[in-house]
Amino acid sequence: MNIRRFTNFEFSKRLPREFGGERMYVTARSDARVLRRGWDGCAYDLQLVARHIIQPGMCVWDVGANLGIMSVLAAFRVGSGGAVYALEADPAYADRIFRSSQRLSSTYQPVNVLCAAIADGDGILEFAIAKQGHARNKLFGLAGEGFEVEARKMVPSIRGDELLDAWRVPDFIKMDVEGAELQALQGSRNILRSARPIFYIEVSPENQKAVSELFHDYDYDIFHLQGDGTERPEQECTFYTVARPREVGE
Repeated sequence: MNIRRFTNFEFSKRLPREFGGERMYVTARSDARVLRRGWDGCAYDLQLVARHIIQPGMCVWDVGANLGIMSVLAAFRVGSGGAVYALEADPAYADRIFRSSQRLSSTYQPVNVLCAAIADGDGILEFAIAKQGHARNKLFGLAGEGFEVEARKMVPSIRGDELLDAWRVPDFIKMDVEGAELQALQGSRNILRSARPIFYIEVSPENQKAVSELFHDYDYDIFHLQGDGTERPEQECTFYTVARPREVGE
């Protein structure tokens, strides 16, 4: 059997009981760990974030949502007063998030899904689908040496600040955009300046210095998310970065 055809198979996986225990759609082409029983080895950092950071009533933006695991966990955590929005560039995954949200009960908030890439300007961009696994999908211009392209898709790009016109102001943003985090934040300066959400952001090594400087420019404190859910203060971003507006931590 062709391993790629096998891992493309979509199935439903039951969420941890603390996050409602219902089912969402997943595929191993995004993350092979979803094939394991339970969630101990899959999206562990997102579970920590949902458990320790997301609170009832929050508005959560899941930027670079992929399977939408953060979206669905947040949809349970925010409760009836909260809101959840997902931004995903790959139309197949955006549709999967929508269908996952549709099957959830009323104990979850709806997940509002937009199929687009986040960038520092509006336009049409090429999106590279990775042979290695769809969690590595990224804007084509960021596909460096060793990145094997399975397919290319044309996707619309939007600045984060433009989302403020249509979406509720975020209290928390999870951002996982595979090397495009600096461009994403540069297009979200009004969010940083006025909305002041908490960020959980994966920062690639080549962007850590520049992203750190940008956060410091907007009076954010930087922390590393540790394996027990606590946050260690840092001067510079790590791969697992929590960025908090300084007034929240004061």
